[in-house]
Amino acid sequence: MSFIYGIVSLDKKAIRREDIFVLAQTVGYRGFTHHIYTDRALALGYSHHPERRAKAGIFRDKDLLVLADIRIYNRQTLLQHFDFTCPEEAFAKAYWKWGLSCADYINGDFAAVVIDQKKKEVLLFRDHIGARPLVYWHFDHRLIFASHEFGLAKSGLVSVTLSERKLIDQYFRHRKLYTETVFEGICNVVPGRYVVCTADGHCESKPFWKPQDIQKDKTLTFEGAVARLRELIVSATLNRMEPCKTGLHVSGGIDSCGIAAIVADRTPDKTTLTGYSWTPETFEGSVDGVNEKPFIEAFREEKKVNVKYLNIEEYEIVKNAILPEFETQHIEHPVMKMAEKDGIETLFSGWGGDEFVSLSLRGTVNHLFFHFKWGTLLKYARARGIKSTIYQFRTDVLPLLIPFDLLPVYKTGRTDWSILRHLRFSFVRKHWKQIFLYRQKNIFGYGNRTRFALNLLELGHLPKRMDSWAINAERYGYEYKYPLLDKELLEFWFSIPVEYTYKDFQSRLLYREAMKGILTEKIRIRKDKGEALRIACSLRYLQNNKEYLGKLFYSLPTGEHLPFFKPEAFRKVFNQPFFEDKLKNIRNWNQYTLYLRYVALVKKYDSSQSVAENS
Repeated sequence: MSFIYGIVSLDKKAIRREDIFVLAQTVGYRGFTHHIYTDRALALGYSHHPERRAKAGIFRDKDLLVLADIRIYNRQTLLQHFDFTCPEEAFAKAYWKWGLSCADYINGDFAAVVIDQKKKEVLLFRDHIGARPLVYWHFDHRLIFASHEFGLAKSGLVSVTLSERKLIDQYFRHRKLYTETVFEGICNVVPGRYVVCTADGHCESKPFWKPQDIQKDKTLTFEGAVARLRELIVSATLNRMEPCKTGLHVSGGIDSCGIAAIVADRTPDKTTLTGYSWTPETFEGSVDGVNEKPFIEAFREEKKVNVKYLNIEEYEIVKNAILPEFETQHIEHPVMKMAEKDGIETLFSGWGGDEFVSLSLRGTVNHLFFHFKWGTLLKYARARGIKSTIYQFRTDVLPLLIPFDLLPVYKTGRTDWSILRHLRFSFVRKHWKQIFLYRQKNIFGYGNRTRFALNLLELGHLPKRMDSWAINAERYGYEYKYPLLDKELLEFWFSIPVEYTYKDFQSRLLYREAMKGILTEKIRIRKDKGEALRIACSLRYLQNNKEYLGKLFYSLPTGEHLPFFKPEAFRKVFNQPFFEDKLKNIRNWNQYTLYLRYVALVKKYDSSQSVAENS
């Protein structure tokens, strides 16, 4: 566990030594241990939880300085090229050997900064998928970077203003601006890319990981793909295991439970393992769908792992939803607190599996239609059902034939234009192009199922959530591991012939076959992906906490409301009864909490406030 940070004067002007100590305090949480290195024109360091060992370090040589928050999973492969004693040294030697493409040779989770004194360049690298966060601010030959934007904002070293573009992106669900953070001028380093900053003050982002260039292996049989997939999943999981107290996400689904099963099978002492579920421990009421609790219990009984269910006060859901630093999946925050109490140091997640390795049949109709495989499409319809196929056609194909949400069938991801009533006309007029013309890219594309997966990568959905988890987990003294997003595993997945991903029209067949004998059979053969009990619980919390949410809104002083919103419009919606459309209720909930989150964010990180440690 570690955060990194630094200040570099690209024109060699002296840096105030006290600035790096301020940055260390605001990037790290209260009580963190700091390690700082300073020179005349640069200052950098890393911080970590006082009860956990640092997983960042600084490597220095005559013409090179490397600061890296890094874990390496292909250590043996790298040792074939050079010797190293620590991960940051490995990154330095990879840079010496392969230059700007060095990061593509490292399978790991990392955020790394390379200061090349000879070339007079500073390079910011981030791993292929974005497991470790990294942001930067650049202005007038001064570069400041850190593991998260909130530390930069609180430090007072950069001017902080709310990014209105980012707010629009989130409010209207465009989901295009991953490069930008919630603060104007503070940018994310995009996963799989590096940012190079030169002495003349110019910064440019370039890719080093190019999964779109991976060729399909036409010699690969389906059985061979299953065997290799199984081997890589197990290897990716084992490479991330450490001798410590370990947490496991156990949702009852095939992704999280598959990874949890591998860890459990390789851990003789099961008392060092604890499973965590988002499913509530008790729930009174109806559940619309399959209850996942029996699947979780089947896993617990077979693998002999203690599993803890969610057991929190309803108001805590609301409080977590408006934490300004916690941008997504607020239901995970209670799990974080339980993990801290249990002394967990590593928490395994199946996150990202259904985007790639265990990809469902999403986009199959689109792929078959635009590739003119209409005979196969008819077979698909007979196997999956006419009604289901027509629904997929409406969502996967029609948006590409009739764009701009012109048909009412586009229910998923469709913009609710009624939210315009929340915004002042002057704000809408100022940003009308982004609001009305800056539409989210269709994720399916024109009939290429591989392109569909690449589009999911480019949306930034994966790193956005991982950023949030990484930032908050550091506070509690543990870190997440994502075996299903392993670089070597993903590169193999992109080489698998497309037809294997929808073979026999069975959803997630490749993954299910690879998990035979590992994953609890009751879970492996389940056909749905629902978490009905958790969803039912969340909806009840939404209904029960509407009044509480309203009180928070009404208690805001006039001066704390965002100036470009109309509070009176929110008040009218608060007084409306719940709709029969559950999706609309959830969207309204998200609008309220997003607004309150931004209000809290502006209040906490306004640049006029004095510098203080994060609470």
